[in-house]
Amino acid sequence: MAPEETQGRKAEFAGYLHADQARIYGYIHSLVPDVADADDLMQQTTLILWKKFSEFDRGRSFFSWACGIARLEVANFLRGRGRRRRHFSDDLNLMLVQAHEEMIDEELEDRREALSRCVEKLHDRDRELVAECYGEAEGIHAAADRRGRSTQSIYNSLRRIRRTLFECITRTLAREGRPGERP
Repeated sequence: MAPEETQGRKAEFAGYLHADQARIYGYIHSLVPDVADADDLMQQTTLILWKKFSEFDRGRSFFSWACGIARLEVANFLRGRGRRRRHFSDDLNLMLVQAHEEMIDEELEDRREALSRCVEKLHDRDRELVAECYGEAEGIHAAADRRGRSTQSIYNSLRRIRRTLFECITRTLAREGRPGERP
C-alpha cells in the first residue's frame, strides 16, 4: 500500500473511531462493570478494529460493526479471566453479551434517540458531569480532581445518573411503543 493510501486509511479510521469512541466504550463498560477491565478491553478492541478496518463495509454503521467486535472481545475476556472476583457471574455476563447480540440496529437507534432526549432532561450539573466524565479524554479521575470530590463520589453520582437515564429511556420507549420497551 502506498504511503499516501496508508495515511488516508489511518485518517479515515481515526475519524470513525473519534466519532464513536465514547459510545463504544460505554457499550463495553455496560458489559464489564470494572473500569480497568473496560479500559483494557477498549484498547484491545481498538487494535482489532484497526487490524480489521480493511474488512469494514462503509455501507454499514461503524458503531454497530465495532460493537460486534467488542462483544467478541468481552466474551473472550469473560471466558478466560480465571478466578478473579466479579461483580456478576461469568454466566450472567455471557448472557448479557448474548442479549446485546440480539438487539437489532433499529432498537439501538431508538435507544440512542431516547438517551439523547433523556440527557437533555437531566439537571444541568448532572449533564455537565456526564459530559466531563465521558466526553473528555481525562475521564472520571480528572473530573473528581477539578470538582474537589473523591473518585468514589463521582462514581456514585454517575451510578445515580445512569439509573435515572435508564428509567427515562425505558419510559420513553414504552410511551412510544418502540422496540426494547419494558412492559
